[in-house]
Amino acid sequence: MSRFNTVSVLLLLLIALAGCSSQTEQTGSAIHPEVDAKRALISITSDPLADPQAVNMGLTLAGFCLDEGYDVAIFFNVKGVTLPTTAFDATYQYLEHAPMTEQLQSLKERGAELHVCPVCMKDLEITGDDIIEAAFVTSKPKLFGKFGGDTMVFTY
Repeated sequence: MSRFNTVSVLLLLLIALAGCSSQTEQTGSAIHPEVDAKRALISITSDPLADPQAVNMGLTLAGFCLDEGYDVAIFFNVKGVTLPTTAFDATYQYLEHAPMTEQLQSLKERGAELHVCPVCMKDLEITGDDIIEAAFVTSKPKLFGKFGGDTMVFTY
């Protein structure tokens, strides 16, 4: 009798596992293709004039991520909000790299989204009219919509 119970338990376990397997297939990438999206969020908090190397590296990494097929969002916050503005010197560059505003335009053209923090803008008295055309004042839904379960985040 004990052998019969053991076989019955094993059969029930196999049936239960088979049911779980079909549920996993239903929530896979065929129904939710965005699950497999490679996402990168580059958070630029540094002042581009005070720490141009850090900001340039963030922009460079964003380009590398685009090269590798990532969906890229660049989030300008804290002192980083001074970069995507019309007041920022369009010729300013770090070492031999392209001017930072030129890099922003190129990243935008390649598909990166340029999010600017409205709270940080307010703190630094930057208005929406001050933001360059390639960038936009973001919101929680717009920014959080860029996150996935495996989003890479880099801060500069």
